[in-house]
Amino acid sequence: MADDLVEQLLAQTGLHVGTSRDTREDAAPQVARIMVTALPGRSGVTFDYEGLTLLTNQERPFGHSEHSLLGRTSSGLALYTAHIHASMLTELRETEPGHFESVEGASPFPLTIRIEVPSASRLIYTWSFARPGGEVAVCIIGDVTLVD
Repeated sequence: MADDLVEQLLAQTGLHVGTSRDTREDAAPQVARIMVTALPGRSGVTFDYEGLTLLTNQERPFGHSEHSLLGRTSSGLALYTAHIHASMLTELRETEPGHFESVEGASPFPLTIRIEVPSASRLIYTWSFARPGGEVAVCIIGDVTLVD
């Protein structure tokens, strides 16, 4: 537990700013803003992630918007995410360090999220997904640095 992902993230709570790269062909470059906040009892963290682009419109004001909760459970780390890509909360479970896969039936499309802390003030938050029945591929990569 001392060196788990939660502990690494608790050591760098605050505002992270950087880039959000969308690998899909029609995607515009984005600025990423991720706020990391500690949960009570140091049991986990929340993420408020926004991908901001100049090419927004009334129908889609964000390239990416998400509120997630990463926490320790009695059966390991779990990630719960609510985002603009679906109208349901998705539960993901850690399958290897920092790699979370959606629980069967918890998402309308295949979804994995990887959370990495490569250095003391850097965070990489990667979304991989596919259309139902499709092959999962990396689609959104938030690479941010702690600024506050």
